[in-house]
Amino acid sequence: MSREKKIQFNVNEIEYQRLKEYAAILNVSMAEVLRDYIKSLNTKKPS
Repeated sequence: MSREKKIQFNVNEIEYQRLKEYAAILNVSMAEVLRDYIKSLNTKKPS
């Protein structure tokens, strides 16, 4: 699947380090961690 959209946002130093460390544990990029999280989101409206 082609990646056509870019998302850019700011995080603080603690958030950045947590993401970086988590990605390192999984041996994937930080972007991949975020893409995997987005894929896991439930798109149904809560009842």
